[in-house]
Amino acid sequence: MNEVTLKAALARKREAFTLVELLVVIAIIGILVGLLLPAVQAAREAARRMQCTNNLLQFGLALHNYDMAHRKLPPGTVDSKGPIVHLPVGFHHSWIVQVLPMLDERVAYGSIKHSQSIYTTANAPVRVYSFGTLHCPSDRMFSAAQTNYAGVHDSREVPIDVTNNGVLFLNSAIRFDDIIDGASHTLFVGEKFPDSTELGWASGTRSTLRNTGSPFASSGGGGLGSGPALPGVTTREELAMLAPEAAGNEDVMALGGEDLEDSFDDAISVRTTQPPASIQDWIADPRPMSAWLTIADLPLIIPGKPNGGSDVGGFGSYHTGGANFTLGDGSVRFLSQSIDRNVLQAFANRADRKLLDTSDY
Repeated sequence: MNEVTLKAALARKREAFTLVELLVVIAIIGILVGLLLPAVQAAREAARRMQCTNNLLQFGLALHNYDMAHRKLPPGTVDSKGPIVHLPVGFHHSWIVQVLPMLDERVAYGSIKHSQSIYTTANAPVRVYSFGTLHCPSDRMFSAAQTNYAGVHDSREVPIDVTNNGVLFLNSAIRFDDIIDGASHTLFVGEKFPDSTELGWASGTRSTLRNTGSPFASSGGGGLGSGPALPGVTTREELAMLAPEAAGNEDVMALGGEDLEDSFDDAISVRTTQPPASIQDWIADPRPMSAWLTIADLPLIIPGKPNGGSDVGGFGSYHTGGANFTLGDGSVRFLSQSIDRNVLQAFANRADRKLLDTSDY
């Protein structure tokens, strides 16, 4: 090898990276990726939050369109009497069911048997149906039968009943003239955490109605009650047959309302004490609910008072720092988790006549 060739070979060796130089380059790339990923995640969350805002805008428009068609807002839930208990016993058509045509879901609305309880087998296909407006994309654990949004039934933690001070409650028929505080100062719909005990978006229970009397949460919970939430019975006769002790309790018997008698016609062919593993399995379960009811599943019902069956819970979201809400004027606001609780409750009360400077929230 001559001298020129040797120098050329040495020059080629000097052009390569050393191991130390390679490790330094890899470390720099890792640092840059580490700095970039949070920005990418923040951009994705901003997009998800924007989609959530759009969902709430759709609900606001649907409620306004319902008001223009009927000259009143839809009932938060429909039943013969209250308070509403978080069990699938009763009529319980939710406010979301009422506004389905305004959400461009006319087929779903037409598929519902409006003269029957929402829990009948005939309404099962609609109960398991899902569409995008029900879902906040920041919720990674979302189930098809649930929804991330709930109407405001009261400013206090009280059962869902005809005396609530919100805009969507039992058999409500609120007009905008009834909203004394002004639509732009009153919350209509907000974000909530769905959980495994919920009865689905079609159920007019705590599944689709919440209040601002419970803590405003930033992770799963949102003021959940601790009482049982397992599905109940289909008819009073079945209740009397399965649980004579409960059948003699007038408060328990009042769960179903007068229209429950003819709501269910399923024959009991199999009896077992093994319930479905989850509420989603129950929704699709072809057996009548009484097929696996036990006396331990029945809550102690105290009409008019929060308890294991009639507690409702509050709002919350998977967004950092707060949750989105639709106000009566159709606008959507992101309310901070640190908002004063008295202010939040005043926002939910349609006629407390308190002065609120909404520019601060």
